[in-house]
Amino acid sequence: MDHIEMVEKLREKANVSYEEARQALERSDWDLLDALVYLEGQGKVRREGNDTYTTRQEPEPRREAEQDLRSAFTRFFSYVAELINKGNKIMVDATRHGKAVLTIPLTVLILLFLFMFWWVLPLMVVGLFFGFRYNVRGSGAAGAVNKVMDKAAETAENIKQGVRRDDRPEDGK
Repeated sequence: MDHIEMVEKLREKANVSYEEARQALERSDWDLLDALVYLEGQGKVRREGNDTYTTRQEPEPRREAEQDLRSAFTRFFSYVAELINKGNKIMVDATRHGKAVLTIPLTVLILLFLFMFWWVLPLMVVGLFFGFRYNVRGSGAAGAVNKVMDKAAETAENIKQGVRRDDRPEDGK
């Protein structure tokens, strides 16, 4: 291909003037691709329509469904993280005779219930019969929860008292 044809080809591809195309080709030793890269670097390539050529890597546009799914996951995980942070600020105390025996975050108790339900629940119920009391502190809802926990402890104490009365012999027999 002779020089005039190369200049015309570059003008067509880069949409630049004849003089700009010739100068770019001369600077790049008449290499068409290097001249196109040079013109792009100079910002002289004018774009028209969708038929443009560039050596720059542009990110592919994301599909809307992919973005919606990603934003939904982001919102979900930020909500879960917020719940975990709130749960870590709420403490559950196990006390016996007024002394704290165990203090754990609510998040840990929930995880124990999820993974070891059949161990934790019976231990907590049996603990009520051995004088343990459970209190929640650190949340506005702690008052209502503590009332329920106190009611459960009183119920366990009443059951214990009822069993003790039934064990006593009647009329000295």
